[in-house]
Amino acid sequence: MATSRISNAATSLYESLHSESGEPRVDADRLHNTIRKFKRDIDGEFDMIRAALLEFYDDNIDIP
Repeated sequence: MATSRISNAATSLYESLHSESGEPRVDADRLHNTIRKFKRDIDGEFDMIRAALLEFYDDNIDIP
């Protein structure tokens, strides 16, 4: 689920960085805000992955 949202966010980022005709956007403020939103979205997804891994390890690793 999280990896799917990361993939969708990356696609959305790419589309946001280019015009309909495929030309790169050059508005620095817009680019900055677009990249910040992408990073924030991705960080949330990575946090979810980390939490799932920690829960898995807590439930499946027996310490003698």
